[in-house]
Amino acid sequence: AAVLAPAAALAVTSHRAQIFPVDSRGKEEEFDRIICDVPCSGDGTFRKYRDKWGHWQHHQGRQLHSLQIQIAMRAVALLKVGGLLSY
Repeated sequence: AAVLAPAAALAVTSHRAQIFPVDSRGKEEEFDRIICDVPCSGDGTFRKYRDKWGHWQHHQGRQLHSLQIQIAMRAVALLKVGGLLSY
């Protein structure tokens, strides 16, 4: 695995990721690394908690998909070439 140099700067935000803002000059920042903490549908818990199947409805899995895609696409747009995206 590649070893990355320590980050010179760090930003943590609770801003709506799919519309992450430009800087004060109206310029989009580019980042070396981005970590996306996206909303989860919880589908992966079915194998551990079988009782969830009784309450599951197909729209729950699709409900967040558009938002998840928007966040991923915005992250890619803000990532420097050769940068690292953790989703």
